[in-house]
Amino acid sequence: MNNITETATIIGQGGRSRLPLTGWAVKMIGITLMVMDHLHQMFINQGAPGWLSWFGRPVAALFIFLCAEGFFYTRNRGRYILRFLGLFILMNLANRLLTGFFPVENVELINNIFGTLFMSAFYMLMADLFRRGIKEKKPGRILLALGGALLPLIIGMAFAVMISGEDGMRFSKIALALFFLIPTPLTVEGGFALVIMGIAFFLLRNYRWAQALAPVAVGLLILLTSRGETGVPNAQWLMVFAALPILLYNGLRGRGDKYFFYAFYPGHIYLFYLIAWFLQAK
Repeated sequence: MNNITETATIIGQGGRSRLPLTGWAVKMIGITLMVMDHLHQMFINQGAPGWLSWFGRPVAALFIFLCAEGFFYTRNRGRYILRFLGLFILMNLANRLLTGFFPVENVELINNIFGTLFMSAFYMLMADLFRRGIKEKKPGRILLALGGALLPLIIGMAFAVMISGEDGMRFSKIALALFFLIPTPLTVEGGFALVIMGIAFFLLRNYRWAQALAPVAVGLLILLTSRGETGVPNAQWLMVFAALPILLYNGLRGRGDKYFFYAFYPGHIYLFYLIAWFLQAK
């Protein structure tokens, strides 16, 4: 019996879980850290300190972890994945409109974790399809999974070629339009490393310690390889601290609020952005 089922069984029998965090609690931790990060991003012109952004570094890993949990438990994986795609497109459109009508100096409104969640869930689906194809000895499923996994990579590389080639200026508008509509592992927020982390969260979900090591591994890789001209490492290495809430997660959903994150994530960003615009205009 895996640790998730074990925990649920203990609770069902009236016992106490030794792990304190439900999925709702992990989500609230992520939201709190995210708000601190975005306070720095949106109010940098008002002197918001840079260290506020450090708190946001584990957030993407936590939400991708919860995405893997949601993907495992959802009754309709297709609808679950397409929801992220729809939110990705809507948020890109809203970002474009707000920055066009309410420009804020030194603030770029490019936030959109929904693309990363879409790509992570999509590759979870491909990984599961591949795994079942191997187990059931069905070559068709294996080929479909491999083809599905390659397609977003090919599209992402096509975007890069369109922009960087000799006709880059001519194709840049087309690429930008496609960028707003089609997420790829190479173009989503956080890039391919976060998508791979999502696959690891799904495939290793029966091994909590192994799941917790995924953000640690990515964070340490960033620490060792991503240094600026001053030699200071990229602060994204702080995602290693996502391991702690993951280890303390008890496998239970907790409170409902199913759609709270979908509304709160863009809502608080746009509220902060408009306040920053108002302060600038004033």
